[in-house]
Amino acid sequence: MKALIISSALALAMSTATFASSPKPPNPAGPNCHIIQSAASKNSGKSYRQISSQVIASASVPDAVIFKGEKFLYFVNGDFDSHSIHVSRLSGDNKIATNKTPIKLDGKIIGDAVDPDLVVTDDGRLRLYYYVGMFTRPVAGKKPADFYSAISDDGINFQVEGVVATVEGGTDPTVVRRQDGTYLLAIPQGERMNIEILESLDGRSFRKISSLRGGIPELTLSEKGEVEILFQDRNGIKKLRSPDGGKTWKNAAKNVLKGASTGVASPSVIRFDDKNRTMFYFKAREGCTTPPTAYLTDKNALLPNAGHSGQAKGDPPLGHGVNPAPMGNAKGKPPLGDGVTPPKKKNN
Repeated sequence: MKALIISSALALAMSTATFASSPKPPNPAGPNCHIIQSAASKNSGKSYRQISSQVIASASVPDAVIFKGEKFLYFVNGDFDSHSIHVSRLSGDNKIATNKTPIKLDGKIIGDAVDPDLVVTDDGRLRLYYYVGMFTRPVAGKKPADFYSAISDDGINFQVEGVVATVEGGTDPTVVRRQDGTYLLAIPQGERMNIEILESLDGRSFRKISSLRGGIPELTLSEKGEVEILFQDRNGIKKLRSPDGGKTWKNAAKNVLKGASTGVASPSVIRFDDKNRTMFYFKAREGCTTPPTAYLTDKNALLPNAGHSGQAKGDPPLGHGVNPAPMGNAKGKPPLGDGVTPPKKKNN
């Protein structure tokens, strides 16, 4: 029987504990254990200092955006019964997010859609980039590799535009518009500790232009308009800068997050002007763990032979997905019951 593999938000969250320069075993803390925090920069992103240790709890993979004059935080909701992309309003000081609201994709809340990243289009709408995996049900074999975009007029109801890129083993897309109006997309491959860099003229169809070694990234622009990338490293949040729009990269800082960088992951930056920015990221609560079935719609999906015809019922040894012995129609208590063939009677 082929083994079942959980490719889920839990697995996604576990992978974020592995740092680019120092491989570590997976962390069994899923999004329910994550707390989004924030840090501010007043020097064009050269350094950040924490301003909130809890912007919102039970939330992961944040991305902040200014849309129609208001600030919003998008994230993966870690609540067991509401796993999907949610949005909350940010306070004026970027220290608190309130009112978790699920977004809709083509009119539906999709529990398998995660890892939001957003840009405002030229016509004033909001374009969402995201990953669709197998988060509410187990999957046999390789996990999905497609990344999508969707468009919205109100920030809650999105119309799916389609697949923008396919990257095996990828999660957590991040997109930025370069100074010339074209798009740059970065997708990390967690198991390889590799980041694929892709570009697009219209933000809808991307092609690969480079790659680099690193963890979950965030693309942004420097005060001079150069492309920057941030990602978690064993020393904190590392920053690289590209002089040619993402084709080549140079070190800019070993750690831009001062005093609170240990164990954080998935940075996201919102720019207010050339000098002021806020970074959002998550950190797992110490000692918190996530059950393997926490986000599965069918809590019995991981049991042996789950969902197969003829699955045994009841207590062990014949219950919990173990098939009874074939043949036989005996009734009553063991050893003659439960599918065991009764002995033949002898003639007198």
